[in-house]
Amino acid sequence: MTSQVVLTGDAIDPFLALARSSNLLVHPDLWITPLDDSLLQAMQNVVEDLYGHVHRVSDLASSLGRTMGMAVEDVERLAVVGILHDVGKVHIDPAVLAKPGPLDDLERDHMRRHPELGYAMIAERFDRRVSEAILYHHERYDGGGYPFGLAATEIPILSRVVLVADAFDAITNHRSYQPALSVEFAIDEITRNSGTQFDPTVVEAFLLVADRGVLPGQAVVTRLGIEAG
Repeated sequence: MTSQVVLTGDAIDPFLALARSSNLLVHPDLWITPLDDSLLQAMQNVVEDLYGHVHRVSDLASSLGRTMGMAVEDVERLAVVGILHDVGKVHIDPAVLAKPGPLDDLERDHMRRHPELGYAMIAERFDRRVSEAILYHHERYDGGGYPFGLAATEIPILSRVVLVADAFDAITNHRSYQPALSVEFAIDEITRNSGTQFDPTVVEAFLLVADRGVLPGQAVVTRLGIEAG
């Protein structure tokens, strides 16, 4: 009998409960294997603000899914993808991940392998839509993303949602290559790139969430710029 591993870190507990209570895992008896303490430690070493980042992305992606009227099962999938979208970075050179300036061509190509590496790590253990959402979460709506240059509805909707959530968090929190920028700047940037980088339908849901004043770190300001209280 396989003994159950209890992961450390209170921030991971909601994910564990979600994964165990949902039907997202193809092999429930094996799912703990890729998510033991050593992997979490490896992720913490390469993903800046690991617990904060993945949970903010997970929460915002789930909120976008609910706003778009997605089925409960897909909202749960978004929660899991938000947690695991960067898991492939454990195989990326830490010096590349921490580089404070622009990446050169070789470094950029190396970095862009992380969606495929993450997919390879979890494809046999998670629901297909979860693993595919991780594989495609850097594809752009206009076809200019990676790793395959998919466009529009060729990209799974879960990936299109996570892309917006991940971009918002990357803009509004400190990264090795840039300081944290304002929520208002992030809203403007995501709006400006609707139809190019981002799916317009997902952006519309994002703006509805912004109008409710519930984006992480957001002052309660409507789309018209009027204080909502």
